[in-house]
Amino acid sequence: MIEKLIEINNRIISSGIEKEDDLKKQLLIQKLLKDKKCFFKMDIQTAFSLLTDLKIQNEDLKKVYSELIDAKNYLD
Repeated sequence: MIEKLIEINNRIISSGIEKEDDLKKQLLIQKLLKDKKCFFKMDIQTAFSLLTDLKIQNEDLKKVYSELIDAKNYLD
């Protein structure tokens, strides 16, 4: 799932963001997503905000977040 979010973020950045603040936000998200376990390090409100900025639909937020914090996805 994190790989899919990285793809979405890269697509948003490469699509040509007009507002400088929006570009800065996406670049910050890009840095955060480099840490594959970043969602374990943030509170749920921040995570939902980040997912919303990545255009994840409201009805999918809980499902996507649950998958991102499922430890079995990160066991080697």
